[in-house]
Amino acid sequence: MQQYTPRAIMWMTYLNYLPQDQTQQLAFLKKQQHLYNLYLDEFIHKEHLEIFNILDNIDSDQNSLSFNEFTTIKTQVVNSCMDYHQYIQNEQLFEQIEKDVPRTLPKQSILKEQINAKFSQYFFTDQYKRRKLLSNIAPTHSDILIRILYVYGKLNPAIKYMQGMSDLLAPLYLIIKNEADTFFCFTKIMAQLKDAYISTLDFTNTGIRGLLLKFETQFQLKEPKLYNYLHNLGIHPYMYGYRWIITCLTREFYLDQLYQIWDLMLHDRNIHDFIIKFAIAILKYLKPQLFEADFKLAFDILIYSEKDVNQILNFM
Repeated sequence: MQQYTPRAIMWMTYLNYLPQDQTQQLAFLKKQQHLYNLYLDEFIHKEHLEIFNILDNIDSDQNSLSFNEFTTIKTQVVNSCMDYHQYIQNEQLFEQIEKDVPRTLPKQSILKEQINAKFSQYFFTDQYKRRKLLSNIAPTHSDILIRILYVYGKLNPAIKYMQGMSDLLAPLYLIIKNEADTFFCFTKIMAQLKDAYISTLDFTNTGIRGLLLKFETQFQLKEPKLYNYLHNLGIHPYMYGYRWIITCLTREFYLDQLYQIWDLMLHDRNIHDFIIKFAIAILKYLKPQLFEADFKLAFDILIYSEKDVNQILNFM
C-alpha cells in the first residue's frame, strides 16, 4: 500500500472501496486491476484501433480530401471492420467526453500535463485532428480521465456521460493516481449521485431539480433576508446552485482547498446533503459582500470570487 498517500487510503476507505481487513487489501486491489483490464479489453475493441490507424494514415497521406470524401471512405473502412452503427455510437460517446474533459478543473492546469505512458487514441475525432495539427498528441492526464469515463459510459448505458461527471472524477484521479482504483471509486460516488444526471428523475428528491428545490428551501429558511435580497436582484438559487451541486464544488476552489472539502464530504457519506449544507455556509460567508452588490457584482461574487474554505467552515 506504499504507493498510496494517506489521503488516497482515507478516501478509498470512506467510499467503502477498500476491505476493512488490511491483510486482504493488496489481493483485492490486484483483483480490481484485473477486472478493469477486462473492461478495457471489452469496450476498447481492437477494431477501434485498426479503424483509427487506417483513418489517421489516410488523413496524413491525403489531407486535401473534402469532408464528404473522407466521410465516404470512413464509412467503407468501418463497415469492413465492425458493425457501423455500434462504432458510431461508441465514437459519439467518446467524442462527447473528449470535448468536455478539457473544461474540467478550470482553475488548474495539471490535467493538461503530459504523462510518461504508452497510450493509444481510439477514435479519429475532431479533437484529435486539432491536437495533431498542433503536434500535441502526447498523452496527458486528461486522456486517462477520458478513458475512465468512456468505460463507465459503456457499463452504464442509462447515463452514458453527462456534463459535470468529469468534475467528479478529476479529484479522485489526482489523489488516488491509479486508473483502475479511480474508476471503481468513481462508480461508488456515482452510485449515490447518478440520479442528478438522469433527466427522467429531475423532479425526484435525488434528481437535480429536487436537489435545487431542497437547496432553495434551506437557503430561504436559514437566510431569509439574503434570499429575498438576491431574489429581488433577479438572482435565483439555480443560477449558481446547479453548478455547485452537480460538480460537488470542484469548479469553485483550487485543489488544496477542494481536497479539504472532499475530505469532509466523503466522510459525511451523504454527499448531496453535505454539499447543500456547505453551499448555505458559502452564502453566509459571502453575505456582507452580497448585500452591497448589484446584480452583476453579486453574480460575479457567487460564481467567480475566490473563497476561503477555513472561513466558510466557521459557518457550517
